[in-house]
Amino acid sequence: MSDQISELLGIVRDEIRLYRDLTDHARQKTALLKQGCVEDILESNKTEEAFNDKLRALESEMVRLGRDLSHAFRIPREEFTLMRLAQSLEPSLALEIQSQAFLFRNIIKHLKAVNQRNMRLIEQSIRYSGGVLALISNARGSYKPTGLFEQVPNIQPRFSRSA
Repeated sequence: MSDQISELLGIVRDEIRLYRDLTDHARQKTALLKQGCVEDILESNKTEEAFNDKLRALESEMVRLGRDLSHAFRIPREEFTLMRLAQSLEPSLALEIQSQAFLFRNIIKHLKAVNQRNMRLIEQSIRYSGGVLALISNARGSYKPTGLFEQVPNIQPRFSRSA
């Protein structure tokens, strides 16, 4: 049982490290989004996918361990959390699990905040791109199919004599 708790703590610590790295990466991505270099952003996305693959693997292990521990401690599966598990453990282990859960929660909050900022930058970029495309598509009406600029006929201004 103690081995499973140690394994669980190891996974939680690994996830915390990965989420910290992912948060740092998301901050770097903020700078890339501000610069607008598409190639660098695409490369950043590949790195992000690698982080996510590692997190998925850790989550799979966490689910397996959670299932085993919920059964061992007779905690209903739908109620199993780290905090609930801590209630069933000796004080020293409980304190360690609670502190790791707290760290885990905080790093997730930080990552969420950085990702929201990045999302706003992406949305602004999309709006800007849409505006540029609208401008270009409206300007397109002044060009001939050959690509040459079409002459707009001169329009003589008309003034009302009664004005």
